[in-house]
Amino acid sequence: MLKQLLAVVVGLGLVAVLAGGALAADEAKTETVKGVVSVVKAEDGKVTVTLKAGDVVYSVAGEKAKELEGMDKKSVEVTGTVAEKDGKKTVTVASVKAVEATK
Repeated sequence: MLKQLLAVVVGLGLVAVLAGGALAADEAKTETVKGVVSVVKAEDGKVTVTLKAGDVVYSVAGEKAKELEGMDKKSVEVTGTVAEKDGKKTVTVASVKAVEATK
């Protein structure tokens, strides 16, 4: 009986550790990303803003993202929370700064 109880406790501990690792992988982290802004306005008025940094394209989210709508094709430095879901990255903008284009 004691061995079975111990096995259950160890098993539950292992499940908790593995689940915690999976959750940590999905957690967003604060980063600074430098890239070029792309703004697309649809016929229905919806505005989509993305930030291309090298080969990576980030969807832009958050209240501060509105600041980027007037910066189409401009180089910027964005600080915010970066998350990845289904292979797509999203940055929730905390701050925006215009920078010189890199060559």
